[in-house]
Amino acid sequence: GNWEHGMNILIRPANTESFFKKNNLTATELDELTKKSKPILLKERENKIRPGLDDKIVTSWNAMMIVGLIDAYKAFGDRQFLEAAEKNIQFLEKYLFEEGKIYRSFKNKRSDVEGFLDDYAYVIAAYVQLYQCTFSEIYIDKASHWMNHPLQYFYDKEEGFFFYTSSDSEKLISRKKEIFDNVIPSSNAVMARTLNHLGIILDREDWKELSKKMVSGLSHLIESDLNYMSYWGIAYMETHQPLAEVVMIGDQIEALNKELHQAFQPFAVVMGTLYQSSLPLVADKKAADGKSTIFVCYNKTCQLPVHSVEEALLQIQRK
Repeated sequence: GNWEHGMNILIRPANTESFFKKNNLTATELDELTKKSKPILLKERENKIRPGLDDKIVTSWNAMMIVGLIDAYKAFGDRQFLEAAEKNIQFLEKYLFEEGKIYRSFKNKRSDVEGFLDDYAYVIAAYVQLYQCTFSEIYIDKASHWMNHPLQYFYDKEEGFFFYTSSDSEKLISRKKEIFDNVIPSSNAVMARTLNHLGIILDREDWKELSKKMVSGLSHLIESDLNYMSYWGIAYMETHQPLAEVVMIGDQIEALNKELHQAFQPFAVVMGTLYQSSLPLVADKKAADGKSTIFVCYNKTCQLPVHSVEEALLQIQRK
C-alpha cells in the first residue's frame, strides 16, 4: 500500500507506454480492466462515510447572481438571463423575506438567522439592476423599502459606515464592520454604490451625500491599497464625477434600452416608462414628436431630447 493501513490510492502513471511494457498489457486490455474495476471500486466507496454537503441557499450569493444574470442580459440581450434573474428574486421574496426582515439562508425552510449586511446590500443592488432592465417601478419601491432597514438597524452614525450585523439581532461581544473587498466586494462598498444609484433614481440627496461621505472617508485606502478596495474604486469614480441620468419615454423603450446596454455605458443610470411615472426624474418628461424619446441628463439638467441610441451616446460621450 502507498497510504495508511496498507491501503492504496490509485495513481495513473505518467508514462503509459512504459507501464504497458512493464505489465505486458495493451491499451485495449487496460481499458477492459478499467471497466471491470470501476464497479468494484464504486461498491467499496459506498461503505465510506460520506462528506458533509453544504447545499443551503444563501441570500447574498443568490442576489449577487441576479446582478450577474442582469449583466449577461445587458451584454447579450437574451431574455433567458432576465427571466432567470426575475425567477430568482421571486424565490428570495417567497422564502427568505418575512416579518420585515431578510433572512440569511434556506434549506427546506428558511433559517432563523437574520440576514447580514451583505444579504441586504446585494438584494437592494439586485432590485436596482432589475429596474434598469425592466423599468418596473415595483423594483425601485422594494429597493427603497429594504434600504431603510440597514439605515435603521446597521448604520453607525459616529463612524459613517454599516455594521455587519443588525442591532436587532443576537447581541455580540463586538460588532464588526466589513470594509475591505475579499473574494466578493465588501458589503459597505456595495451599500455605498447602491445608495448613490438609488439616490439618483429617487432624487434623494441625503442618500447620495451618505454615499459620497462613505467613499471619501476611505479615499486614502482606495489610492494606496486598490487590490483590497477595487469595488470602492468604482464607487469613488461614480461619486466624484456625475453619472449620466438617461431617461427613456415611449412605446419603443425596451428596444432602445437593450441597444443602450449593449453599447456598455457603466457610468449611466437608466430610467424609463411607457407613458407616465412617479419617479422624480421621469415624471415631468414626455415623448417628443410622437416618437420614443431619450433624455440624457447630468445633475438633473437635461440636454436636448433625441430619438436614437446613437444620438444619446454622442451626448454621453461629449460630457
